[in-house]
Amino acid sequence: MRRLLVTLVLASLSQAFASVAPSDESSPATLSAPTPVAEGLTLGRAIRLALLNNRSLEKATLDRETQLFDLRVAEDEFFPDLNLFSSATHNPVSTPSSDRTTRSARATAELNQRLPTGGRVALLWENDGLETRPGAMPTDYDSALSLRLDQPLLRGAGTRTATANLRIARLSEEVNLLEFRRILIDTVTRVVFGYRALLQAKLQLEVAESALQRAREQLRVNRALVEAGILPPVEIIQTEADIASQDFNVLTARAALDSARFNLVKLLDIDRDAALDPVDGIDLPEFALTLEQARDFAFRNRPDYLQAEQNLAIAGIGSDVARNNMLWNLSLAGRYRLDGNDSTLGDAIDQALRRDNEDWSLGLTLAVPLGDLTRRQAVIRARNRALKAAIDLVEVRENIEIEIRDAFRTIDLGLQRVRVAVVARELAERKLEIEKGRLQTGRTTNFAIVTFQNDLVRARLNEINAQITYLNAISGLDLVLGTTLETWGIRMEQLDAGRQTSSRTPTSSSPATP
Repeated sequence: MRRLLVTLVLASLSQAFASVAPSDESSPATLSAPTPVAEGLTLGRAIRLALLNNRSLEKATLDRETQLFDLRVAEDEFFPDLNLFSSATHNPVSTPSSDRTTRSARATAELNQRLPTGGRVALLWENDGLETRPGAMPTDYDSALSLRLDQPLLRGAGTRTATANLRIARLSEEVNLLEFRRILIDTVTRVVFGYRALLQAKLQLEVAESALQRAREQLRVNRALVEAGILPPVEIIQTEADIASQDFNVLTARAALDSARFNLVKLLDIDRDAALDPVDGIDLPEFALTLEQARDFAFRNRPDYLQAEQNLAIAGIGSDVARNNMLWNLSLAGRYRLDGNDSTLGDAIDQALRRDNEDWSLGLTLAVPLGDLTRRQAVIRARNRALKAAIDLVEVRENIEIEIRDAFRTIDLGLQRVRVAVVARELAERKLEIEKGRLQTGRTTNFAIVTFQNDLVRARLNEINAQITYLNAISGLDLVLGTTLETWGIRMEQLDAGRQTSSRTPTSSSPATP
């Protein structure tokens, strides 16, 4: 009789485990509204979408357009400027005894050139015409060519001072370019973290749904055991309570998935109703980077460190200019003029070119400001800006050293957690299978099965969390080293106004190695 009973139970268990159809019991998780068909999304495509659509990058691109034109204006300082002027007047005068009409016209061309020595040279061609009717000489033309030179000898003299604005503009352009690179790195990093958060939420939902399915299958097994008299009917209540708990976990996981999806949609600036499905698997890359290599990468690529170096150079130039402004204002002024005057414009020009009337002058001008504290104030401010820039550079360098060590520690700890989590999950699976076998012969309780199932769920979730944390730690090291763009194959010179990426599809999150 006992052998027949065991045979019936085993047959019932086999039928229960073979069935994968959901039970008739309805639950909140199974009654949820259908979701739209999700679009498969890889991490590489997510990054490309962000580079094309992200509004922060769009605003940074507009800033770059302005900054590039600012540099163009600064570099135009030592290019010649041509200015054209013209005027004409008509002045009729009527008196009781006579009528007189005077007409005059002027045309001037001026060519100015700023010199790298701090001086300025100008070439002027002035043409004047005067017509008076009636008059003894109705038409009079004057044409003059003049060359002027103004050269400071103390304040503002020398190429180091004269080119200060241009050098500052070029260094500022480097700072602006590094800031654009920093924004790109920050955007890509946030997309990477956002994508992995969505992938993590998706895997957690799969774990929750799998746990719910196992609980339902266990309910069918327990019912068969109750019918066979191996388990008491009260054990069914424990299993049903576990199903309700797993239903709650599924709903919570779905809410987390929706939240992660909305966060990624916001980063990508795409359709808010887009149903994104992360299709990348979890591939743990090899980490082979020494501390010394990491330092070298950071000091060659970190935007904030390179910006601090450029800011120190800019502050040094400002300090030099402020000290130069403390000097007396001694200037050399020279002038050479050719003049011609005749009844026709052509004859007046010929007369000027024949140098019939020429004059020149050369002089010195000295201005000595006394009691002006503003120049000393500018020196103190410029000096202190340079000192603070040097302090900032040291601070950034020390912070990078600390951040690199912390990133290495995080990666090492994350890798250990991954290995431990894998072992824990494998042991939890074996433990649950063993306990299920014991339940079939009535040597354990349903409470133990539920406990071990929950242990397996926690172990699997811990494994997923550890893997995602490890990947994020490596991407975090990329951020610390400033190599995020290189890791994902993004070259700034290949961006079309900062909005196009290279043709390479990112496939790895590991930092670049020498």
